[in-house]
Amino acid sequence: MNLVPRERAVIRPGRRPDDGFGPLRVGAEGGDTTLRVSGSATATRRDRLVGSATIAAGLLYSCFVVTPFLGASLDPGRSFVSELAALDQPYGGVFRAVDVVVGAIVVLVALRVARCGRVPAVRGAGGALALFGVATVVDVAVPMACAPSAEPACAAAEAARTPLEFGVHEASSVAANGGIIVAVVLLAVARSRGRTASQQASPLELAMLIGLPLIAGPGMVIVVEETLGLGLDGVVGYVQRVQVLALSGVLVTIGAVSWRGSRWVRGPA
Repeated sequence: MNLVPRERAVIRPGRRPDDGFGPLRVGAEGGDTTLRVSGSATATRRDRLVGSATIAAGLLYSCFVVTPFLGASLDPGRSFVSELAALDQPYGGVFRAVDVVVGAIVVLVALRVARCGRVPAVRGAGGALALFGVATVVDVAVPMACAPSAEPACAAAEAARTPLEFGVHEASSVAANGGIIVAVVLLAVARSRGRTASQQASPLELAMLIGLPLIAGPGMVIVVEETLGLGLDGVVGYVQRVQVLALSGVLVTIGAVSWRGSRWVRGPA
C-alpha cells in the first residue's frame, strides 16, 4: 500500500502501518512518548468510485423506510421487507429495481475486494459479498407473487407449507444474510493480523462489528419464528427491519473504508 508520510516514526518489528481505518499509535518501550504513524492510505480514483457506489448501495438497501410516506398498506410489524417487492404491491417494481441495482453493485465491489486481497481471509470475504449480491438479484428474478401479511389467501398458502418446504425466495434470503455475515467475520479476521492487545479498534471497525450481531441475531429470530413459531407475528416485521438497517449500515461502512483506499489488512503493499 502506498503511504504518504508526513513525519518520521520508528515502528518496532511486528507493527504495521495504517491501511485507512485510522492512524496506528506505536508505543515505545520504557515509557517513551507514543509515536504516531501519520500516513494514510492513498486512495485511487477507482477506490473512490467503488467506495461511493457501495455507500450508495447501502443507502438504497434501506429505502423501505420511506414506505410510510408512499401510503403503503402493509403493516410494518407483521410484514417482511421483501413483501414490498411482491408482484401485487403498488411499488413492487420500484423495490425490485432497487434490489437489482444493490445486488449488481455489491457483486462488482466483491470482485474488487477479492482482487485486491493480499490474504485468504480478504479474498474469501470478496466471495461472501458476491454471494450476497447474487442472492439479492435472484430474489428479484423469482419475486413473491403476493404479500402474505396483507392477503388471507396468500397467507393460507404460506401456512400450508411444512417447515422444510423452502422456496427459492427463502433460500436466497438465507444465502444473502449468510454471505454478508461471513464477509464481516472474514474482514475482521483480516484486520486482526498483527494487532497487539493494546491497539484499539477504530470507529469504522467497531461499526462493522456492531452490525454483525444486529444482522445475525434478528435473522435467527426470524428463522425460528418461521419454523417453530414463537408467537411473534405482530413484531417479526420490526425485527427484520432492524436486520436490514444493520445490513445497510455494514455496506455503508465497507464503502467508507474502500473510499479511503483501504486494502483491508495492516501490511505493506
